[in-house]
Amino acid sequence: MQTILKLSVLLPFCLAYRQALAQHYLEVRGASTEYRYFDWNYTFSNSAVLDVFYVGVPGSNEFNLGGGYALKPSPSLTITPLVYAVIGKEGGQRGIKLAVLVALDKGGWRLNAFLGQYARLSGEVGNYQVLDTLDASRVIGRRWEIGISNGLFHADREWNPQVGPLVKFNDRLGSWSVSYRFGPQSEFRAGRTFLLKK
Repeated sequence: MQTILKLSVLLPFCLAYRQALAQHYLEVRGASTEYRYFDWNYTFSNSAVLDVFYVGVPGSNEFNLGGGYALKPSPSLTITPLVYAVIGKEGGQRGIKLAVLVALDKGGWRLNAFLGQYARLSGEVGNYQVLDTLDASRVIGRRWEIGISNGLFHADREWNPQVGPLVKFNDRLGSWSVSYRFGPQSEFRAGRTFLLKK
């Protein structure tokens, strides 16, 4: 199992070691439920992706280190399969997360989604599935987007789906976003992204 963990960390570096950096992406999110998220990734000119993110909720602080490869089946669609080594602060959590990131931008409509499957290697945290988030929006004017934000967390036969309205404002560095998502645990969420191209 340690071999799998090491390979998931080394794979993105092997994919990208000879290429120049194409862009940085940074994202910060926070919510009224004390949810917190920080993501930093590199996309290389050969489409390899290195990704490091932290996600926290009360009682859980999880660090994810990994990467993958961005596939573009069309100019408007990017599908990025990813693999992460996962280390949790609590309960000796260690595991692997397989995920897919989807981005669509076509005809004034935008969709972004991250779907992940966590597999426990050791520790107290069991297997789970997460959709965080699936955002669909319509561009209004040049800078605004209005849409819907979805998410879910599934573990131990328990589901926590969320859905609600989303507003985004885009500027030259990235975007601001706010949403209110209804569900078993409703939350107000705010976020900021930065896209810094080479």
